[in-house]
Amino acid sequence: MKKYAAVLLALLVSCLPFAGCTQSDVDTDTQSVTQSVSQAESDSVQEVSSAVSEVSDDKEYFSNSDLRSVESEEPNAAITLSGSEGTISDTTRGTSGSEVEIRSKGIYKITGESSGVTIVVNDDNESGTIYLLLDNVTMTNSEEPCIYVEACDKVVIQCMGENSLTCSAEENSDGLDGAVYSQDDLTINGSGSLEITSGMHGIVCKDDLRFTGGSVSVTADKIGIKAGDSVCLASAQVDIDSYRDGIHVENSSGDSFYYSEASKVTINADYDGIAVGTTGSTFTGSVNIVSGTTEIVSGGGSDNSKGDTSQKGIKCEGDITIGKSESDDLTLNVSGADDAVNSKGSVYINGGSISLSSSDDGVSAYSAIEINGGTIDITKSYEGLEAGDITVNGGDISINSSDDGMNTAGGSDNDNADDEFAKTENGTLTINDGYLYVNSSGDGLDSNGSIYVNGGTVIIEGPADNGNGALDKGDSDGCVLSINGGTVLALGSAAKAKNFDSGEQCSAILTLSGSSGTKITISDGFEFTAAKKFDCIVYSSPNLEQGKKYTASVGESKAEISFENGLYYEG
Repeated sequence: MKKYAAVLLALLVSCLPFAGCTQSDVDTDTQSVTQSVSQAESDSVQEVSSAVSEVSDDKEYFSNSDLRSVESEEPNAAITLSGSEGTISDTTRGTSGSEVEIRSKGIYKITGESSGVTIVVNDDNESGTIYLLLDNVTMTNSEEPCIYVEACDKVVIQCMGENSLTCSAEENSDGLDGAVYSQDDLTINGSGSLEITSGMHGIVCKDDLRFTGGSVSVTADKIGIKAGDSVCLASAQVDIDSYRDGIHVENSSGDSFYYSEASKVTINADYDGIAVGTTGSTFTGSVNIVSGTTEIVSGGGSDNSKGDTSQKGIKCEGDITIGKSESDDLTLNVSGADDAVNSKGSVYINGGSISLSSSDDGVSAYSAIEINGGTIDITKSYEGLEAGDITVNGGDISINSSDDGMNTAGGSDNDNADDEFAKTENGTLTINDGYLYVNSSGDGLDSNGSIYVNGGTVIIEGPADNGNGALDKGDSDGCVLSINGGTVLALGSAAKAKNFDSGEQCSAILTLSGSSGTKITISDGFEFTAAKKFDCIVYSSPNLEQGKKYTASVGESKAEISFENGLYYEG
């Protein structure tokens, strides 16, 4: 997989056209953008590139050729499509016919309409970047891809006006199973739009695929966008409607990845929305959504029960990172018949506005979930957050679940083996800061190991039945419910209710009942109105002091809380 120099993201936002690009740029694609912009812009390049590296583990995503506009430049040759043939104006650069072949670097302006024509890029010498400038083009083909990149260094499809590529074939004898099929690096951008319709996959790229501007719409009977090494988006709009995965990235080396910033991505997929995987035995790939808007419906959405195939919103065999900081301009909406977000590594949520709805888990990770910021609303789930370990360092989190709100190292409670991870007694749930609200039918916070609350605000409206509790720790020696800071109110059934049993902060458990609309008042100044039935209260706050007494009022009932004999009170 080729690596490229990171470039000025401010240019990505405006994207096209760019000042300072000349014909010589075709021959100098590996030059840094800083060589063709002012010193001030160069300083910005350095600053933004550094920021990108912090997010991306030093992966480099975009080159000059990925961002350059050639719309106003003189083309090296023109290709005119008419009926069943295409004609190239310079025969030293290629051939005409039903198969228009391009053999060398340069800018090729394509116009007209065709049926049964394929544009083939075959530059065995990899002489440089080849720009296919589509100017209000319409192509249909019932057997072959409309555009086939057989061999080259890189192809950039740049769109002017409205362009349409349709491949109605349901299979291809040569394995060229996309309306656009590329063996090498491919970039799609431009000031215009590109509509792709395919009876097979929409876009297939065996190497790195990038979208750096313009609007691309893909409707496919199989996978919408399929790549071998990576799919990267910046300042692009991509809409996908597919009968299999929306975006699928997979190779045998295990370094495939998906990256998106400042882009709008909309996916409606019968299978996974975004899937990053490997055909090899090891995996180090990733999903990284930095900014922009991503909307995914997988498997028909969360109103559907998941089927026999994977129907996750975002799935990765490595780590998933969402957002970079609390101030990120990021919106992520996922509705899935399967997990909304699923990782065989870890999931990191750093910022943005995130709404997840799932018939299974909201966020599931084999290793860990770490939340550092953002607004996270899990409106529907089986389990809200599920991982080996969960750490909350910040953010505003709301979870609605039909089973556990949070579950660490507990394995899967359903029968889908694809979701299961090893059940251990070492899982830890740690809350250091932020605001957390859980409305669960199962355990509110459940760990097969220990739970530590060190700060923040935690409100749990847990189970009404006696089979679960608002707080649940592991059964082994050494497992604790520890409270060292923060405010916790845990409501639920009394049968399996547990109080905190470790830490430096006072905590009380009270057998008091209420229903939806019941007001709970603690004399330290805390107030809350319940939204569902409960028979027990666990309350802890930094305002509670050892050696003092307090009063809890639940509706018309009152109870005394005394910490004269210790940190923990049961009443």
